[in-house]
Amino acid sequence: MSTLFCMSRPARKDVVQNRTALLHAARDVLAEQGLEAPLDLIAERAGVGRATLYRHFADRTELVLAVLIDGVEDLHRRTVEQGDAPEVFFWFLDELAALLIRNAGLSGVLRTVRSPDALTPLRSKLAEAGAAPLARAQAAGLVRKDLGPMDVRLIATLLASGFQNADAAEREAVSLRTRAIILDGLRARPQ
Repeated sequence: MSTLFCMSRPARKDVVQNRTALLHAARDVLAEQGLEAPLDLIAERAGVGRATLYRHFADRTELVLAVLIDGVEDLHRRTVEQGDAPEVFFWFLDELAALLIRNAGLSGVLRTVRSPDALTPLRSKLAEAGAAPLARAQAAGLVRKDLGPMDVRLIATLLASGFQNADAAEREAVSLRTRAIILDGLRARPQ
């Protein structure tokens, strides 16, 4: 049997369902108990065994990155559903800030990733999610023309800064102030 043939088979339905269940359970458990939550609890909440968890995710870091990527993919989908109005970019930024606040406890993993390449999928998804709304806001003259999709990564980094060891109220306050500063810097200036 050809290797190419084997590689082109779609994933089995149960494999996709297990991965989805693990991502949802991990998101909830990590939000409730923090980064050191037992992986056994995540597997249990997903309705699978620990071996299934490890077939999908080699370690805690890979699981956390997958949770973050899943959140960005969901944000991308919801952004597309918002339509083509130029103001969607500002909605996108608010939702990105909310996503980062919800996942503030996971940012410690990002700082400890040994291989910078491990973050490439997350960075790419962020740029992809923000590209179209940014372009529409620029075309409408709402946002500076010198920004690019890769700047969405920078914006995400700025929005997530200041969360370490902060409680929920402080994270919200920091996020609001950071957004105000970022929005002021993003807006197009009269020529």
